[in-house]
Order: sequence, then C-alpha cells, then structure tokens
Amino acid sequence: MAADWQGTLPDGSRVEVDASTHRAWHRDGNRVVPLWDGVHQLEDGSVVIVRDGTAVPTTGMLETWVPSSEEESPRVSSACDDLIKGVCGADNRCATSQACGLAHQLAEMAAGKSAKVMGADARIKTGDQCREALANPFFVRCD
Repeated sequence: MAADWQGTLPDGSRVEVDASTHRAWHRDGNRVVPLWDGVHQLEDGSVVIVRDGTAVPTTGMLETWVPSSEEESPRVSSACDDLIKGVCGADNRCATSQACGLAHQLAEMAAGKSAKVMGADARIKTGDQCREALANPFFVRCD
C-alpha cells in the first residue's frame, strides 16, 4: 500500500494528500480540514494544485506512491509555455478560463516571479508541474 504524501506550507502547517483518493488536506496542529482549491506554494518553493478537493499529482507524490527509477531533466520554460499556449489559446481567446489562470500561476512560479524567492531546484519542481499539467484533463486545450 502506498504512503500518503506530505508537504509543508510557508506558515509551517502541513499539506497531506491521501495516496488512494488523492484528497488534499490542510493540517495545522490537531486541526485537519480539506485543502481549498487553487495553487498552493510550499515551503521549498514547489506547488500543489488542488481542484475539487483533489490534488493534481506531482512528481514527488508519484514517487512517494510508486517509486520510479527513471530520472528526468525537464525543460521548465518550454513546458510552461506549451501549457499556457495550449489552455489559453495562441490568441489568448480562453484567457478567462480557470485552467488558463492556473497555468499562468504555475509559469510565474517556475520563472521565480512569486513573492517568495526560489532556488533553482524549486523552479525545476514547478516546471515539472507544468509538464505534468500538459497531460492533466483539467487543463483543457483551448480550441
């Protein structure tokens, strides 16, 4: 059975994702509540995306749940650029969609434009999220 995934938010509280259901939880001391929908930046600069209470699996989560021996070196900017072009449209005609907004948030975090200064490792992790989002059905292509 796979282990649950955990991360730490900048305020020291924890994010927990159930391995079997992918439900995301916010733990602050003894208080545990569902994690609200959106993009959540973790203490290490990586992000967790929650949609309808369910986390979009990240590389770290997948490695916790099903360890992989393959090493990948993502191309951060091209993955995020491809994601934005795909979900927002080449002419930005889907710019008001929720998926487009989240894609831009991921790209900004990957570029290090978020409020918290991130190191190269955190930008790469965020870039991994852009690459993973390309295959996620939430990020519907703008046709």
